[in-house]
Amino acid sequence: MNLLDRILYRWLFRSLANQLLITYLLVITIALAAVSFWALVAIRKESLTDLQNTLEVEAVNLGLEIDNDLELDSPKARKRIQSAVDRRATRLGVAIVVVDKDGRLLADSSEPGPVENLSKEQEINEALAGVISKTTRSDPDSLKNWMYVACPVRSSGTTTGVIRVGVPLTEIERRLKKDLFVFLEIILATGVVTVLISLWLARRVNRPVREMSALAKQISISGDFSAFLPVRRRDEIGELCLSFNQMIGRLREQERVRQEFISNASHELKTPTMAIGSVVEALQAGAAEDPKLRVQFLGSLERLVDRQTNLIQDLLDISKLDSGSETNWQSEVNISQVISDAVDQVRPQAEKKELAISTQITLESGGQDLVLVGNANQLQRALLNILTNAVKYTPANGFININVRSMGGERLEIRIQDSGGGIDPADLPRIFERFYRADKARTRESGNPGGTGLGLAIVREIVARHHGTVEVESVVGKGSTFVILLPLRPDNA
Repeated sequence: MNLLDRILYRWLFRSLANQLLITYLLVITIALAAVSFWALVAIRKESLTDLQNTLEVEAVNLGLEIDNDLELDSPKARKRIQSAVDRRATRLGVAIVVVDKDGRLLADSSEPGPVENLSKEQEINEALAGVISKTTRSDPDSLKNWMYVACPVRSSGTTTGVIRVGVPLTEIERRLKKDLFVFLEIILATGVVTVLISLWLARRVNRPVREMSALAKQISISGDFSAFLPVRRRDEIGELCLSFNQMIGRLREQERVRQEFISNASHELKTPTMAIGSVVEALQAGAAEDPKLRVQFLGSLERLVDRQTNLIQDLLDISKLDSGSETNWQSEVNISQVISDAVDQVRPQAEKKELAISTQITLESGGQDLVLVGNANQLQRALLNILTNAVKYTPANGFININVRSMGGERLEIRIQDSGGGIDPADLPRIFERFYRADKARTRESGNPGGTGLGLAIVREIVARHHGTVEVESVVGKGSTFVILLPLRPDNA
């Protein structure tokens, strides 16, 4: 590929506008060329037909004038025939020959040639047979194309002779050539207009695409999601720009969540780590020699390690949910068994605080165990997170009620109600956000420290993976109720 080919290739295939321009230009040019060719063929055909009809009329008129002289076949008759031929040929600007029934030349408007018998010429021979004949051929002497129309002259039912009228096609060819130049001018002018319109249209279409490409490149280089595309249109390109802006908004929100997640995770990991370091320093400084201090510091160290372990486990779990690494989400889950196992895990802590835990599962008439499709371990983890919070933030001698019921055989409702301190209304919209803690009222009532702030975020992710929803209703001082809605397997209907 030489330099010119490379330049043309880059000019054509590096720009959508140039490709649209070439496409429009080719389509318009091909269409106009086809129309022009058809028009020229139609004009030529119509012109030849009109000319043929004119020549036939002149031949017939001449035949009416000389038919008697043809029958006489005398020197005087031939002289009158020649005079009529010359008169009409001069007036019409045509070439006329007259032959008798045997094809012998009787009169010629031009200088007669050496050939005296014309019966071998195609149009003369066909006319002698009684039909009007037309032919077009080139004259080697004048280098012109001629049209000849030969008409029989009949008398008493027999052919007495033939009149042939010929005319050069110079005028028709000149007219066709003129029309061809006109069509070429039209094609050229239309091509120029097409180029201008195509450039305008292509740049109008290509402008938002170029802006989108430039913005995407800028984002990929700088990672800055602050810019948006201007939306100037309401067609498919405008919808594409809107979708692109929505994508940028989602990416910006995800980047904000990611940075916030990293910041919060770093902070949450740093706090217990520094506390553990302080305890270890105290023990190394001599606290280990005092039995009472040693027990106290070792207990603190154990709680800090447990908190660190729980935080790391929560981070790993939510990372797995985000990445989708958990693949077994299509197993049959017996919800009654899942709830029973979750309650058994929190029962020891509940009994220490003398909390009453009750479970009520309502089946429809004739129904069997409620079964849904999902992941039993993950659903148990979600329920366990809610129950653990309920046990933690419910004062002694309180209660936790779990009510499960089928809603029309299509959805499953799980309501977990506690008599804890409740959640402040200002915190409810953000209760399921990662690292968000709404422990103010609850902590004052229960005296418990806050958790990692990931438990309810994990609940929301797990429920969403099961195509369900989770909501919370809470009144400060009266408790909270978590409501989980999950789709049932169809055969529960």
